[in-house]
This record gives sequence, structure tokens and C-alpha cells, in this order.
Amino acid sequence: MKTEYVSLPYRPNVCLITFQKNKFLLVNLSDWPEDWWKFPQIGTDKIRVLGISKYTNQYDWIDKFIEFKQKKYRGQFQHFVIVEFIGKEQDIKIDPKEIKKYRWAGKAEIVDISEDKQHMLFQNYNQLIPKILKEFNI
Repeated sequence: MKTEYVSLPYRPNVCLITFQKNKFLLVNLSDWPEDWWKFPQIGTDKIRVLGISKYTNQYDWIDKFIEFKQKKYRGQFQHFVIVEFIGKEQDIKIDPKEIKKYRWAGKAEIVDISEDKQHMLFQNYNQLIPKILKEFNI
């Protein structure tokens, strides 16, 4: 990281670990490769909040992304909120400018993705997901 970016603040962020029955909602952002997935900030009010995880994640962005974000932040500080989706499929609204597609995935797949892949922007994020699922017994 360039020295000039070290004094920038971290951007506050909330990750919604959204599930319905035994499936978890994932999104693929418009400018991401096809096989990159993350938990969303979803466009619906059809959720029931179960709680906020004791786990948080703070990480730095690469210089190129700091510049893309107009040098306002050096990275993100994430809180994880566990929510149950109580709506129907048509209640999920996505902005096609931001999200290419979404899908539901089982717990085994979520854990597999979390353990086997590192995302270039969300360092430590993947390592925390299995811990958070265990914390909420889901």
C-alpha cells in the first residue's frame, strides 16, 4: 500500500449472511468473474434479523481499488448480520448495474467456497464464514 493511503479511514460495511431453510443467498457482481460470489446487501424488506455476529473483518484494499474509490478509504471494516429471508423469489430485487446474477447455495458449498478460495478484495472474509455459521448454529 502506498504510504499516502495508510492514514485513510476504513469504510464501514455490513455483510448480510442471508438464508432460507437450508440455502444461502449469494450474488455475483457485474464486474466480477463468473465464479466469484459473495453474500449480498439485498434489496428486500422480507427478512428477519437473527443477530449480529461477534466476528468482524477489517482489511486493506489494493492500491488500484483505493484509487477506484477516489482515495476516500483504505479498505473496509465489516460487521456480519445473520438474516432469514422470509419472502418469495420475486421479492428479491437486484440492480443489474451492480449485480449480474444471484443464486442459492447449500451450507456445504458455502463452507467449501469459504475454505478453498481467497477473494482479492475481501481478505479474511472467507475464513470467517464457517465460524459465523457455527456461531448461529445454521
